[in-house]
Amino acid sequence: MKKLIAGLVLMTLLTSCYNTRLFVGDAKPTDTLEEVNKVWTNHLLFGLVPLDNARQNPSDYLPDNQENYVIKTNTSFLNGLVSGVTFGIYSPTQTIYYIPKK
Repeated sequence: MKKLIAGLVLMTLLTSCYNTRLFVGDAKPTDTLEEVNKVWTNHLLFGLVPLDNARQNPSDYLPDNQENYVIKTNTSFLNGLVSGVTFGIYSPTQTIYYIPKK
């Protein structure tokens, strides 16, 4: 039993939060950003197999054909919790779309 608990604690400590940001157009890291949309991206087997919405078209999630925007993809706490409950069979990430405030 001690080995099982130690193994679970070790697995938890070795996890991390995935986070990436893409700056498109004239968007800069120093810009003040406004969140315009948030969507979960679905994957199977610890993120190895993408599902239906893994390839997203930003124009579907941004207002008025925006040319300057930021796309942030990360694993939130809730995404990690869902992945943990399903033992990594279903592993969602979250994609957030931002536009610079004017």
